Amino acid sequence: MSVKRPVAAGARDLPAPRQERSRATADRFVEAAIALLGAKTWAELSVAELARAAGRSVGVFYQRFASKDDFLAVLLTAYFDRSLALHEAVAIEGGAEAVYRRSLRAGFDRLMAHRNLWHAALERSAADPGFWQSYAPVRLAIGGIIAGKIEAALGRALAPQEARNLALAGQVFNSVINNQIINAPGPLKLEDADFYPELETIALGIAKLP
Repeated sequence: MSVKRPVAAGARDLPAPRQERSRATADRFVEAAIALLGAKTWAELSVAELARAAGRSVGVFYQRFASKDDFLAVLLTAYFDRSLALHEAVAIEGGAEAVYRRSLRAGFDRLMAHRNLWHAALERSAADPGFWQSYAPVRLAIGGIIAGKIEAALGRALAPQEARNLALAGQVFNSVINNQIINAPGPLKLEDADFYPELETIALGIAKLP
């Protein structure tokens, strides 16, 4: 599926060989950041530490990215790209509800593996209401993949009310997780053994899949 995604600053204006080198440099910073964010928050991660882990200099970082915030956008683009592939790989077997269960679980596990990155994105969006606009196409594409998998399991298109139920279930599912990541209101925490099963039950109840 072809989805328009944000492109890092300056990438469109480079000649092809330099563009390839620029992409390779960006990839090194992305992989380094993903590894480092497994153990520390975005606020704790310094550009100097990131550059060291990527085997590049701080100067190279700022040649490639205008700021740490600019780099966050690149990280999120990579995150969503991989999320697309993850949902594309969900198996279509066992009925519509089983397919949706697998999709929910895959999305939750990926989010938990990149919790610090997602926390940074939520904080950034709180300061900039338009932050998510550039990611709307890829987020819609993920929703389209999930709906398409369910339709394949059903052997028919979703009725308008079914599609609405599915969209609402996704909205509630994601909102509860986001609220826990940014505010941790409880009573259940993301790490609690019964958090995910309870949330999945809520989402399935709203989706009302046959």
